[in-house]
Amino acid sequence: MDAHGVDVVVLCGENNVTYATGHAAPSQEPARAGATRKVAIITRTEQHLVAAPLIDFEEGARELASSIADYPGTLAIDEYPSLGLRNALASGSPGNAGPLLAAAKFVKTPDEIEHIRRAQRINEQAMDDVLPMLRPGIRDTDLTAVFFRRIFELGATGNTVDPIWQVVPTSVADGPFTLTGHLPFPLPSAGRILEKGDVIFNDTGIDFEGWASDFGRTWCVGVDPDARQRSQYHRYLDIVEACCEVIKPGATAWDVAVAARQANDGEPPWLPHFYVAHGIGTESAELPFCGTDLGEEVEAQVVLAPGTVLVLEPVVWEDGYGGYRAEEVVVVTKDGCELLTDYPHAPYE
Repeated sequence: MDAHGVDVVVLCGENNVTYATGHAAPSQEPARAGATRKVAIITRTEQHLVAAPLIDFEEGARELASSIADYPGTLAIDEYPSLGLRNALASGSPGNAGPLLAAAKFVKTPDEIEHIRRAQRINEQAMDDVLPMLRPGIRDTDLTAVFFRRIFELGATGNTVDPIWQVVPTSVADGPFTLTGHLPFPLPSAGRILEKGDVIFNDTGIDFEGWASDFGRTWCVGVDPDARQRSQYHRYLDIVEACCEVIKPGATAWDVAVAARQANDGEPPWLPHFYVAHGIGTESAELPFCGTDLGEEVEAQVVLAPGTVLVLEPVVWEDGYGGYRAEEVVVVTKDGCELLTDYPHAPYE
């Protein structure tokens, strides 16, 4: 707040409230979350949780604005849940709290890293129940049901990514039409019956006390991967290893993207509408991003530091032969990086 010249920060976003105060909203049940909603008001010396169940209505917006007015100084807000709140705060000309939050979240504390590790472990343990269910004749939504049941048994406090079990074609032409002409991903689950030989890109993310996880693997339905598919998997590992070799304090987001390209014969090993790596914390995808369309001019200015957490998600794709995709969560340490993901690449290993 000192660095950004802000005296009072108002946080309405649930993840931001959790980050600043530790208060976790029951976001998995929207009706309850709205009725019990709280807003955080942060000063340089104090933090306050203000009940705001009527924030979507004019009366509630005015009441919250009145509470905020009790705190003098330069004001910044993360988001406006309603037009009423924007209008009620207009006279104070609040600034955007986004840059301040991004700077604060860029480096995680040891306790925050442990929460991410715990979230990741819950996600992975749930997969121990899901993977044995994978067989010809089962619906993708059945996998979702098993996943949801297990994550909450294990202590998850929310689900942040609608589970994806996407059957990918061997060529882009065999998949759904896209305006860009690229492989569509992700597509939502819709009760598709899985067939023998299907190759699935999966992607899930759960929440543990306000901190996110990210899980991705490639699975085969009822068959073992062939030699070409295993070759794609090994190239994926080479790309991850190349990225991990450069991920350390002082490296930049651009360094990570360059390493990924070099390990893939100079070609970007990621889907054009995504990136090779993204941050994770209170959001399933947050700063920093590596391999965006912003290029070297921007990404070379994003410097990694101990405590920065990244999700590597290269995609190895050979049109006509399909591909391999997975995700690995790593944290930057004082002299390199540490893998937080601990799940096998079955059936490719």
